[in-house]
Amino acid sequence: MFVTKSFKRLQPGGGCISNTLSNGYVALYSTKVDFFNRKRELVNFKNAFSGDPQLHVVLGPPSSGKTALVRQITSKDKLFNPLFINCRKGQFDTPARVYDSIYSQFHPFFDKYKDSLKQVVEGTLNVEYAGLSVGYKVGGASATTSNDVTRLLDNISTYLPNWNFWNGHNIPPPILIIDEANMFSQLAKNDGTLLKSIMNWLVLNTKEEERFHAVLTSSDSFFFNWIENLLHIPHATPYVVGDLSKEEAEEYFEKRVLPKHECKELEGKFDHVRKITGTRMLIIDRYVKEYQNFKGKLAVSDFSVYGSEYSKLKAGLHPNKLKYSDKPNLPLWKDSDLIKTMKAIVEAENQGYILEDDLIDEIGSEQVDSLLDYNFLHCRPVSTSKYANDINPPDKIILTAMNQPSVRAMEQILSEVNSNKK
Repeated sequence: MFVTKSFKRLQPGGGCISNTLSNGYVALYSTKVDFFNRKRELVNFKNAFSGDPQLHVVLGPPSSGKTALVRQITSKDKLFNPLFINCRKGQFDTPARVYDSIYSQFHPFFDKYKDSLKQVVEGTLNVEYAGLSVGYKVGGASATTSNDVTRLLDNISTYLPNWNFWNGHNIPPPILIIDEANMFSQLAKNDGTLLKSIMNWLVLNTKEEERFHAVLTSSDSFFFNWIENLLHIPHATPYVVGDLSKEEAEEYFEKRVLPKHECKELEGKFDHVRKITGTRMLIIDRYVKEYQNFKGKLAVSDFSVYGSEYSKLKAGLHPNKLKYSDKPNLPLWKDSDLIKTMKAIVEAENQGYILEDDLIDEIGSEQVDSLLDYNFLHCRPVSTSKYANDINPPDKIILTAMNQPSVRAMEQILSEVNSNKK
């Protein structure tokens, strides 16, 4: 486990922490992929979640399997009572939705264990008595205010015992999981005071009062900085999850994906496929599916993920024309900066990353930040290998392409740029 402040910069005013670039980009990664393998990550995260309660921040590239991994750990063998909030559904943008999200998870939990929890407070515990129905009054959920949310949080804290209680009563302890927590930015715009109250509540119930673990997942490179800036002091513990290792990905390809799509033609050809897909499960699965749809005649340029990355990078060569509603800051790079970045990524393909400091020296700090903000690059902080097994980075901040198809798209665009110079 590591604790780091290696994310160096914050966007002005908290920034726009979003892992989305366009609706098309999100749609490409909406397909659900079953959990597979990851034995080492399972052991290490299970140990982390079984210790004293903490506020965990699980980071990683989009669709790298962070959520599936956390779900597997917290749901398997009934070791935990997972309380799951998915911020992709916009569940943290208004007080009413925040209330609904929290209430919908804690209400059934309290109801299920109310007999065991009677001894936590004097008197009989039930949902009404615990105040968990606050906000559902005349006028409906639309009338819910920030004060209602705060009251709900206070009542939950009052009636939750500390960590030792669960083991003593043979009850799987609660663990609160908030997926794509970078969507907190929506609430920050609408009600920053409420967001700070929620974050302080998470700290109170994890590290201070030790009532439950909380896990925040995010694909945003700046999210951990943003959390630490919001809390002012380091209360969160970050982890980095990558893609599968080469060996795991090959096993997934041969034993899971090819039989699923009845594609014997690609047996033994993983090294070729990996050059196009990398070791991300969702992209491997999508490639084989499209390969079958094209009856074995799928050119790299026909692969949908490649096409999306190619279009995005081509648009990035004209930064003055980029306009995205979720980006308050205009692009700060020039076309030549993106070309240098693509060249560095392609040349470093075998090791899988470039050093952030090296790219800053080449094009400038603000330009690197802007490329990260617009999802042309992904940043990984200083890490240990036990949580990310796809690459073996040094003890420095590294930058990667968003995915392997993006590397192939960069390679093609660089070839086109060189041809135009001749």
